[in-house]
Amino acid sequence: MFDVFWSVGGVRAAVEELSGVEPRRDETKERAVRDPFPHLHVASGYSLRHGASLPPRLVERAVEHGMDLLALTDRDGTYGAVKFAKACQVAGISPVLGVDLAYRPSTPGAPGDGPAGEPGSRRRTPVRGGAFRDPRLPRVTLLAHAAGPGGGRGGWAAVCRILSATHLAGERGTPVLDPESPEVAALLGSGDVVVLLGPGSLLGPALEGHRDDLVRAELARWRALVPTGCLQVELVHHRLPGSAARAAHLARVAAEVGLPTVLTNQVRYAERRDAATADVLDAARRLVAL
Repeated sequence: MFDVFWSVGGVRAAVEELSGVEPRRDETKERAVRDPFPHLHVASGYSLRHGASLPPRLVERAVEHGMDLLALTDRDGTYGAVKFAKACQVAGISPVLGVDLAYRPSTPGAPGDGPAGEPGSRRRTPVRGGAFRDPRLPRVTLLAHAAGPGGGRGGWAAVCRILSATHLAGERGTPVLDPESPEVAALLGSGDVVVLLGPGSLLGPALEGHRDDLVRAELARWRALVPTGCLQVELVHHRLPGSAARAAHLARVAAEVGLPTVLTNQVRYAERRDAATADVLDAARRLVAL
């Protein structure tokens, strides 16, 4: 199930060229135990008001758990990518690079849409008598596909081009991906990008509302944009009430429509004690009390 993410030599070569850092390689010693679970949705401290741990610490924790692959998918940018890739090279694990972006709903009035039908429309802040500053738009995760037509370099280039197009088209500081825009649609359809569609997308509120028709419609929308094998349905279970049932239900719907699934943890910090920091970041982002 994870084959599309594991061939990352091209991404590593590209980062080596940028950084000039040689990875530490020890061919004579292999870890006795490796965790086969790859974290593919990970935010670092470079995700503003969201991630609580810097990339090197995330890599250290992955090594401590015997993992040989780790992704970095910061929100709205790839600001920590080079430091993350350097840390992975030194640690001897494979980096997967990507980004987590808010995206435009297909129809006005969808969950997370702006009041006038435009994603990113200004919401009333607490200062203006509103409840939140965070618009809570649906989100999607894009990964550089090293096994795609362009290899690792092509995958990384495609992610960067999508990110640039999104920032240039949106309001400063609030990038919103338009999957159907010609430039972005071409890049999504190139096979150089893997798309993870999970509970942070419009699938989440559709599941909570018991609307399988909306789940199928959202999957169909992305399936029309992304080649077979490059669209993965993301399953997340954080031991919260109803989390397991929703993940299981989403897995069943994905199987019915013929889409593969991938399990992630949507990691935001490296240590359990950092959960309190994440709570503070959430409160700051949404301008609400702890």
